[in-house]
Amino acid sequence: MFSNITNKKIYQQVISQIQDMILSGKLKKGDKLMSERELSEKMGVSRTSIREALRVLETMGIIESRQGEGNFICNNIETSLIQPLSMMFILNNGSYEDILELRSMIELEAVKLAATRGTEEEFEELKKISQELTRNDKIYNKGDIDKEIHHKIACMSKNFLIKSLYKISLNLLEDFIINSRQKIVDYYHEEDTLNIQHKKICDSIIARDPENAYIYMKEHLDLIKITMEKI
Repeated sequence: MFSNITNKKIYQQVISQIQDMILSGKLKKGDKLMSERELSEKMGVSRTSIREALRVLETMGIIESRQGEGNFICNNIETSLIQPLSMMFILNNGSYEDILELRSMIELEAVKLAATRGTEEEFEELKKISQELTRNDKIYNKGDIDKEIHHKIACMSKNFLIKSLYKISLNLLEDFIINSRQKIVDYYHEEDTLNIQHKKICDSIIARDPENAYIYMKEHLDLIKITMEKI
């Protein structure tokens, strides 16, 4: 299961072994790790090195320590990647084009999968969310509804990687969705176009029509791209 460690940076090797076990499926979300003593014996290292490795893994959001119970693999490891991604985006002077390209890769595929894999219950939920766009007069609330629609579509794709990528990049995508929506409304002095686009996307998904769902999502993303280039 675990192997002896001889590298000078012992705690890093401990981290690597635990990460490898997660990637190989030997450790899964919610699994409890061995005690510090057991890990120390299995790996042939000091408990101090084990403790340091566990501290780093907890800081990374990979494990969580529960008082009186021990250490467990986190159920939401994906969220631990959100802040590093946001930081890398800022430090590397990321642009709105980067985010729009990411959205296109995720959402153009997600919308087709949602139309083919969605359940009747999910279609009903999507319909209710989309109807809120025409019932609410507060633009910022509509921005939240806008986000909810896109998030729902990603979840309906039933693709783990699409859902995970969307979740990981959620902070960047959510801010971008709200900001771009507001800029489009300000630029065209109306928001009916956006509401109609979202309705067409949702209606196509509910009708299990992946081709039109893709077409309408592309039109929506193209409008955002064109408008952002003008501003």
